[in-house]
Amino acid sequence: MFSNSEEPQSQIVELPSRSKFYSSIQEVVVTPLTFAEEEKILNSKGKGLDVINLILDKCVTGINLSELLQIDKLFLLMKVREVSYGTEYKFDIACPSCGDKITTKLDIAKDLNVKYVTDDFEDPRTVKLPKLGVNAIVRFPRNREESFVSDVSSFSKNLYRFVVSINGIEDPVFVAKAIQRMHIVDVKVIANEVNKGEFGLDPRFMFHCPSCDHKSMMEVPLDAGFFSVTY
Repeated sequence: MFSNSEEPQSQIVELPSRSKFYSSIQEVVVTPLTFAEEEKILNSKGKGLDVINLILDKCVTGINLSELLQIDKLFLLMKVREVSYGTEYKFDIACPSCGDKITTKLDIAKDLNVKYVTDDFEDPRTVKLPKLGVNAIVRFPRNREESFVSDVSSFSKNLYRFVVSINGIEDPVFVAKAIQRMHIVDVKVIANEVNKGEFGLDPRFMFHCPSCDHKSMMEVPLDAGFFSVTY
């Protein structure tokens, strides 16, 4: 019965990291969600399951997901959505000015920008702490460490985990205590470098409210509707 139907095509992708920082990686392939998998995702809502990692586990091959960098993770989610349902994404979003719920439509392949790391970018990498006047070596978080960066409080408590060394000293106990004593300017330098939001998929788009003419940059909602056309 399905012999003449057109199957959704898998897609080989180039990651925003350009796969530079993985010890073992093959060709990264994104495959479409099946209807059965979509049902599992929708049914898992509110049950405490990690839906995003569930999706990636089902639809991405060629890379160890526990090693996945955050700059690649959002990009892969976008690609799963693209190969599963196409590039058009229609969603409702509340205007931050008047509160009206506005139906918005984006082409996620064209309207969302992706920035790839440059040839000379490294991870881990060295940054100069302006107040202390010494170097710190910092790195990107990996997917297995996501709980350490899930919110501001967790990130603050666990920032030391992403600092390889300070002034050549690698002892994590020393690093953690040093960060607690640092000037806020130095801490922000480290935090900004760990987050390094300039690379990867930018989920922001220019929102224009037809009700009140408000314009602002907003983020695409990555809820259950992003991974379902039947939601």
